Amino acid sequence: MGGSKGLCAVYFGAWAGLCGCGDDNGQSSGGTGTGTVTVSTTDGPVTASSTGSASAPTEGSATGTSATVGSDSMDADTNAPTTGGPTSASATTGTVSDSEPQTSGTTTADTGDSTGLVVDTTTGMDTTSGTTDTTGGGDQTTGEPVVCDSLPVVYRDFKPLHTDFGCHMYGNGARPGLVMQNIGGDSKPVYNPNPPPPPNGWNGSVPQITSANSYSDWYNTKDGINIEIAGELMLMEIMPGIYSFSSNNFYPLTGMGFGNNVTPNWANEVYPDKNGAFTTEIHTKFIYEKGQTFNFSGDDDVWVFINGKLAMDLGGLHGPVNGAINLDTLGLVEGMEYPLDAFHAERCDSGSNFRIDTSISCFVPQ
Repeated sequence: MGGSKGLCAVYFGAWAGLCGCGDDNGQSSGGTGTGTVTVSTTDGPVTASSTGSASAPTEGSATGTSATVGSDSMDADTNAPTTGGPTSASATTGTVSDSEPQTSGTTTADTGDSTGLVVDTTTGMDTTSGTTDTTGGGDQTTGEPVVCDSLPVVYRDFKPLHTDFGCHMYGNGARPGLVMQNIGGDSKPVYNPNPPPPPNGWNGSVPQITSANSYSDWYNTKDGINIEIAGELMLMEIMPGIYSFSSNNFYPLTGMGFGNNVTPNWANEVYPDKNGAFTTEIHTKFIYEKGQTFNFSGDDDVWVFINGKLAMDLGGLHGPVNGAINLDTLGLVEGMEYPLDAFHAERCDSGSNFRIDTSISCFVPQ
């Protein structure tokens, strides 16, 4: 089961302003911060603890904090899967890629891809093996085979002077509690007007999200506020039973939407070579099997809901943060199908990382 594998891992993240946005070399655009974060994902309240410090948003560097859910975690320094093996692999297909827009019918994994596979974007075929992966069984409704090669996503592009984007907010680690524990009736995160106190040692701008009204822009298409762009992520099996998407230069909307960030942001910065103010929305389903994990490393905001409940809470602007979900701790029933809804935001243009490693062997779009 080598090569590309359907919807089986996605890597989210983006270096954002002071400890919330770092540059492409892993440095932040202001301030320093270190710490740890622990997130509980049972039905009870989110708990978190952190140590660290942050200075004013001028210059400096940020080291990743970590968050864990269940018993699995990822190395904050290497971003390697806990099972070892290759540290990164990525390839993209469809309307949007994870780097420059593709102009041909094929694409190759980026410089972090340890497999070097070439994927035909029109057929989903691994051209090195000449086979198309259609594992995952048949669709129970139509009887058609379920293709597990790619993960449909919805991006929304924002202007650099949107009140929640553009590098005027910062933080030295994940800020849990910015959204409610249950997903909304529209399958979107729900803004929490009364978040709990931040973890001990957390330092950042207050608020991290301006208001419920501004947050409603993130994952809803609104004329003049954002531009919706459909995309697709290709998943790679980087070692037996581990599926991953990884990019340390995650700018899928470069040259698209409102265009690259030639307008100065709140920090009076321009990034004419990239488009770095956007959100990512993913809705998928999977069959639960014992032992499954879903790990993330990156930044900025990431929220993952499983069966409608918040299972990973890495909200806020921050440097790279690691999170891990042990699905055995979520009270799921083996053999049953469950929804997984993931939401990401890149709020500062200075650098963007995006990675997930999972042992879930197949995701199916909702």
